[in-house]
Amino acid sequence: MFGANIKRLWGSKEFKPYMKELIEAAQSGAKQGFPLDVLKALLRLEDLHGKLHPDEKPKMQDNEDFQKLSAVFPVMAQKIDTLWGGAEFAPYVSAVLQSSKGDDGAAFPFETLMSLHALIEKHNHDYAGQFAAISLWAA
Repeated sequence: MFGANIKRLWGSKEFKPYMKELIEAAQSGAKQGFPLDVLKALLRLEDLHGKLHPDEKPKMQDNEDFQKLSAVFPVMAQKIDTLWGGAEFAPYVSAVLQSSKGDDGAAFPFETLMSLHALIEKHNHDYAGQFAAISLWAA
């Protein structure tokens, strides 16, 4: 069970808290039947993940499309920044696209859709294989 969760969460920001909880439970004896070699393997995986996926989150404020979106829809941009790289990003962006409305309830301008599309493509690229790809044109 925990192997599937490790695979599913690998590369996401949810991985670190999950592993911390799992390792603490294993070390405290709360997870009965965790052999020492399994605990060592979990610690190695946690270490490898930290090296491959450092905690430093990309600075969205440096992205031109993010800046354009932020200028017009600051609430949406802040939410995208918060969810970037996590499992909640796709459901949020999909819901936004389905509503086709911004912070003020008006339809999105074409430029905003293009900025959203560029951000979706960047997220799909940066996190390929970790989350289902999102498409602006689906639905």
